[in-house]
Formats: sequence, C-alpha cells, structure tokens
Amino acid sequence: MSFTFDVKNDLLAVKPNNKLAKIEAEAILRLSSEISFNNFKIEVSSNNLFVLRRLLSLLKQNYKFEFEVVSRLINRFNKQQTYTLIISDGSKNIIDDLKLFEDESNYRKNLEIDDYGNYLRGSFLARGSVNDPKNKNHHLEISSSSDNEIIYLQRIMNEINLNARITKRNNYLVLYIKSQADIGEFLYYIGASNIMEYYENTIIKNEISATAKRSINLDIANQTKTNNAALDQIHYINIIEKYYPLEKLDEKILITMKIRKENPEDSLSELLDIIHDEYDPYLTKSGLNHRLRKIKSLALEIEDKK
Repeated sequence: MSFTFDVKNDLLAVKPNNKLAKIEAEAILRLSSEISFNNFKIEVSSNNLFVLRRLLSLLKQNYKFEFEVVSRLINRFNKQQTYTLIISDGSKNIIDDLKLFEDESNYRKNLEIDDYGNYLRGSFLARGSVNDPKNKNHHLEISSSSDNEIIYLQRIMNEINLNARITKRNNYLVLYIKSQADIGEFLYYIGASNIMEYYENTIIKNEISATAKRSINLDIANQTKTNNAALDQIHYINIIEKYYPLEKLDEKILITMKIRKENPEDSLSELLDIIHDEYDPYLTKSGLNHRLRKIKSLALEIEDKK
C-alpha cells in the first residue's frame, strides 16, 4: 500500500456533521465526477473503493437517491481496478443543492475559515497524493482539469498559511506543496491525526540521521585536514633535522618538533595538552601555531638555499 492510500484511509474515520458533510461531498464531486445534463446522472470514479463509500455516506446524511457501483479491471497484470459510483434517481436534488453546474454552492460560498479543512479533505480524497516522508522529495499535490477549482483550493490553502503553488501537467492543473512543515500542517488540518504520528516521527528520524551524517562528515573533514597539516609539519621538521644544526635552534622549537614527530595524528589541541602536561603549562594555541609557522619558514628557507 502507498502512503497516500494510508492517509486517505485515516481520513475516512473523520465524521463531519450534516452541513460539513455537504462541503466535503461537494469537493469530491467537483474534482472527480462527470454529470450528464440530459438525464441528471452523476458518475464518480476512483481506484479506492473506500473513497466512494465515503462519498455515499456523506451524501446519505442529506439526500435520498438510488445508486450502483461498478468495477472495471484497468491493468490485468497487477489486477488494478477502478470503481465507478453511478447515481441516477435522486441525483437532480444533489446537483441543484450543490449547484454542480455552477462555480460553487452557497455552502462553499459561505464557508468559514475554521471549516476549510472539510473542503480540503474532500479534495484530497478525490484527487490528492502525498509522498512518504521517508522520501527526500517532499511533495503533496491535488490535480484537476478545472482551473476554477484549483485556484479556489490555492486561495483557501494560502489563507491558512500553506505555501501552495500551481503548475500545469498535460491537461491538468496541479496544486502542490513542497515544504515538509506545510505538508504536515495540511495533513493535520484535514484530520489525518493517526498518520501524523508516523509523519512527525519519520521527519524527526530523518533530521537526526541527517545531523549525525553531517557531524560525521565534518569530523572526517577535520581529521583529514589535521592529518594533512601534520604531514606537512613533519616534512618541514625532517628537512630541518637533516640540513640544519639543531644546537642553534631555540629549545621551545626543539620541543615542538619532538612532540609533533611523536604524535603525528594529533590535532593542535591535543599537542597543546601534551606540552602543558610535560613542558609549558602556559603555552597558548596561538603560541603553538607561531612555533609551527617558524618551523615551516625555516624549512622553506633551507629548501630555497638548496
């Protein structure tokens, strides 16, 4: 099963009152139904039979009608089916009350912001999809061939501070959200309360994993940088030991050369700890850096003379 399927199944448990049932039903019908002008027949198709059962439940709260559900195999290899709900007798009352031949019903026109979630829930059930949060590509979308419907959905989503955008794909307009925070807020707003625990836990695990990975990469980079610097310093020390009279060197420089050669993989901080314990408890990190720069300068000077 897909994550989208799980989200929709979670939404099926939400029980709206009669008025809000009409709002959710209107959203489903406007996004996924075909309506005949001649005999006032409504046909709604979905590959999720439970969504059609949801629509029936919503409509039965407010209307009386006759219906049938037919199924059709659309892919014989994976046995994928599509289901069609056909409403004939009684469909005219639904069409007239929800003004399905017009841009919107009076219920939608007077919808309050606190009830937007009901319309968005119906829209997502009808034509929505969302990626599993395990996927690095965070994406939620609702598609429709109706420009008016997508523009309306964008308006109400952005009124509740979701950064919804529109693109075109073939003959459809696609309303989408890319931010994982906004997707989480959308799922919460439409009532997917059970799936939210999984969504939030997965996001947290992803963030912890990413932080740990960045930390490991940073540690590796720092260690590589330390190792390369140490190799250069030991190279300079070897030049001095081979070509320069050591008795002419300051004792502090000799100590630094000795400690570095004995501890080739240590960082400056670790070298400093050794010097503090064994030689000079007051040497600072900048002081140690100064000594190492003097060693480098002397070695390069020797190489130039050679």
